[in-house]
Amino acid sequence: MEITTTRKSRRSRAFTIIGSTLLIFMAFFHGSGFYYVTDQIQQSNATSILKEIFPILFIHPSIHLLGLAALGILTLFMRQESNKILFFISALIFIDSLISFYLEAFIPGVLLLIAIFFFILSLIPKKA
Repeated sequence: MEITTTRKSRRSRAFTIIGSTLLIFMAFFHGSGFYYVTDQIQQSNATSILKEIFPILFIHPSIHLLGLAALGILTLFMRQESNKILFFISALIFIDSLISFYLEAFIPGVLLLIAIFFFILSLIPKKA
């Protein structure tokens, strides 16, 4: 039994790049508020443990999005199993979008759904 190693189509690669770029953009946009949020929590009357933990919790989604984007870009260099990874990325982003909608962050939720859309499009094989 021969295992075929086919490259992804140019269209699939482009959709993966668009989805990953959108995640990178969102990560940097979210991360740009780090100093503002840190300053606000330090000036608040929150407990000292919350003042210490909150900045780390705030930056985590940015790191998470950058990691998912890097994983998406990594699939461009893979021949096998890349579709499984892209599906897994899409599932994680879907959970992130649900959390965004739960937190009433409508615009980030929609942007995450758009990223999912591009990753799912990259999974659809090109018709011969």
